[in-house]
Amino acid sequence: MPLINKRTLYSTSRALHIYLSTALLFLLILFCVSGIVLNHVDWLEGDKSNGQLNTPIPTDLLDKAQQNLTTLPALYPEIEAYLAAQYGLTKVKSIEWEKEDALVILDYPLPAGFAFAELDFTSGELNLEYQTGGILSLIGDLHKGRHTGEAWSWVIDISAVLMILFSITGMIILFQNRKKRLVGIWLTVLGVATPAVIYLCWVPQLKGVS
Repeated sequence: MPLINKRTLYSTSRALHIYLSTALLFLLILFCVSGIVLNHVDWLEGDKSNGQLNTPIPTDLLDKAQQNLTTLPALYPEIEAYLAAQYGLTKVKSIEWEKEDALVILDYPLPAGFAFAELDFTSGELNLEYQTGGILSLIGDLHKGRHTGEAWSWVIDISAVLMILFSITGMIILFQNRKKRLVGIWLTVLGVATPAVIYLCWVPQLKGVS
């Protein structure tokens, strides 16, 4: 008796193929469109805009800092918490402290942009410089997982695994159909051979080195 019943294998593959196609519909379109965008980076010219915001530092935070400006690094967690709550900024890349000027500078990388927060505890002002991208720049960075955080990284990994499963179940369904099996196999071979030939013949490669 075979370990896997063919009828069960085919019916399970067909169900998985259908449900995966619906579950992955949005992500497949997103990654396909963003892949095209990344292949035409000139489309992204002028797709980003810069802005600046000046606002007072919260009184409680300013009072704590001005009690002893030499201990500003102790307030880093409170500064980060304030920027996260007020502006949604998390995952700071770097924090700099300019002791002489009582400045704390935080750098936040974002998908398709950045935010640069400068807190002046002498004047009591927060200067927030930022750059945001349009939809094309955004989906390009989502495709690459650039500055998108751990949660989106999981989205990329899981969707990639599900797309592999989607392809495998499609092949299993193909082998169930005797009339279309041969054509499907030839198309599969063509789908593998065509990009391989294009890569070997027309994609620049470094040769002659060990």
